[in-house]
Amino acid sequence: MHIIGHRGASAYAPENTFAAFEKARKLGADFIELDVQLTKDGELAVIHDDKVDRTTNGTGFVRHFTMKELKKLDAGSWFSPSFQGEKIPELEDVLHKYHKKIGLLIEIKSSRTQPGVEQAIGRLIERYGFSNNTIVQSFDADAIMTLHNLYPSIPGAVLMRPRFGMLPHGRLRHIATFARYVSLKHTMLNPFLINFVQSHNLKVFAWTVNGLKTGLRLQGWKIDGIITDYPDYFAKEGKA
Repeated sequence: MHIIGHRGASAYAPENTFAAFEKARKLGADFIELDVQLTKDGELAVIHDDKVDRTTNGTGFVRHFTMKELKKLDAGSWFSPSFQGEKIPELEDVLHKYHKKIGLLIEIKSSRTQPGVEQAIGRLIERYGFSNNTIVQSFDADAIMTLHNLYPSIPGAVLMRPRFGMLPHGRLRHIATFARYVSLKHTMLNPFLINFVQSHNLKVFAWTVNGLKTGLRLQGWKIDGIITDYPDYFAKEGKA
């Protein structure tokens, strides 16, 4: 079972910052989950929201800033004064630091509001080299399908919210043609559903798992990975 730090170790440091990523690595995470948004100048900023208001001292849409302008914002003080001056990372800097050293689960928020984001991510990953541990996910299945068509060597994951605890067979069979993973909210999972998804040659991630009992239960159900704000709750040991 892979331990995936949700926006880094976001219970201990400001989400989607190098402080959170380093904390996740030291706490034993196998992967770092992070979100990307396209900037005004076509760069990939690591930030969850489409606006900077919640997690920085700035205001406005990410797409209205250049990457240079975003890097001037304080992305740490909202979490704690001890993180004052923490910056919004650029995806290229994250890849430079962590590629093939720790798994990366990169989330596209929406290709509809960010035309060309699949190409931008694919080009960047290609530059650093494809890896089974550099995965791109999205609720926007079309974005993952587009990415697969452009860069079939990049593993894809589709985030889903099953209705009534069920996923249609045809839908999973279709997803398996362009993705390797399905990521589901942990409260919707049960042993039957996990096994059903896996029977379609797809692996299953659960989000966002912050209770130890829940994580252990999912592990008993043979989940492939859990996304958590607390990597240390589940990791066997910290990493230096």
